[in-house]
Amino acid sequence: MHTRQSGAAHVPMMFFLILLIMFLGALGFAYVSQDQATILREKLAAVNKDNEPQRGKNLLLTHLVEDLNGVIEKGGSYAGRSESVDSYFGQSLADIKGVMSPADIRQVLTAFCSAVGVSEARGLENVLGAAATKVAALNQRVKDIESELAKVRGEKSEVDAKFARATAEATTRGNEYKTTTDQIRADFVSATDAQKSQIASLQQNLRDKVDQMQAAADAATAREKALNVEKANLEGHNSALIAREALHNAPDVADGKVLVARTGVPIAYINLGRKDMLRAGTTFRVRNPHTNQVKAYATVTDVAQEQAAVELSGVVDPVGDAVREGDLLFSEIYSPRVVRNIYLMGRFTYPHNKPELQMLLENLGNKVVSKMGPGIDTVILGDDSINEAGDGFTKVEESAEYKTALDLRVEFVPLKKISDLIKL
Repeated sequence: MHTRQSGAAHVPMMFFLILLIMFLGALGFAYVSQDQATILREKLAAVNKDNEPQRGKNLLLTHLVEDLNGVIEKGGSYAGRSESVDSYFGQSLADIKGVMSPADIRQVLTAFCSAVGVSEARGLENVLGAAATKVAALNQRVKDIESELAKVRGEKSEVDAKFARATAEATTRGNEYKTTTDQIRADFVSATDAQKSQIASLQQNLRDKVDQMQAAADAATAREKALNVEKANLEGHNSALIAREALHNAPDVADGKVLVARTGVPIAYINLGRKDMLRAGTTFRVRNPHTNQVKAYATVTDVAQEQAAVELSGVVDPVGDAVREGDLLFSEIYSPRVVRNIYLMGRFTYPHNKPELQMLLENLGNKVVSKMGPGIDTVILGDDSINEAGDGFTKVEESAEYKTALDLRVEFVPLKKISDLIKL
């Protein structure tokens, strides 16, 4: 009996011991778990602390992208570099506002360079700098053109003033000629009336004065013929002088000017045409308005009513001083709206034989006459003539026709002076 009670008393004690062991185990497990959780929390805090600079940098890059797009205003998308796709771990920039496409921006810069005419450059600053340089050069070109235009306008005003003065002088000379002619005509009429009165009076005299009266009549008739011849010469000479003074340009006054010319282009346009009696084949010397040096030659190829096309040749300085708008044209064998009466004086040999030279001058609108006399505008002087003995030369200045030309005050042009304008 005692033995059964003693065994029964041991059962609760064992159960208690088991519970105590389980409690202590659970308490130890809880302690260990809490310690590990504390360690993990400390590691997480350390990781978060280490990631703070990277998060700040990411936020700064996000703001940079957004602010750049606010300036450039060129939206788009960016998928990254094709060779680095695996390194992005499936990430994208879709959640960032204002992402731009570098390819689109590069295309815009390339199109801008092409539009403004500059070489393609890398970098926004280089592109804008090239464009600014181009704009500055264009602005300077505009200033240069405006300066040249002002000079041309000033020169045109001077030419207009000279033309007005020449017109007034020609009008004055014309009036003087008319006065002189009227006076000669009045004198002639008066002399004729006096002669007729004298003849009538003599006819009433005695028959023994018949011979004397006849002699007086013959003398009067001869004088009348002489006066008529003298009057005709004076009228012809004065008419030629007035026509030449009114229409000829002075040697230092240009016959025309260049309207359009381009560097490197052999064709230009001038302000002379059919209205100025210009013929194809006429050659001009081209001079800068500010110098007396010949810079090129211009040969007329096509003539319109108001202007003509010319072919440029012999350009002295095609780079530094090419033919340009406003250059002046000169020729001794052409004047606008004038048919020149030309006489060839002296001896003409190859390559300027007289028949070929006469044909050329007439093809250019001139009239070549065969005899020296009133009405001649220009005398082209050739070489000295062979003397009568055939063993030497007589200077052309010693000939009778040269002295006649001096008396008529015609214009002398040596053949050598215009040889560059004559192309046979």
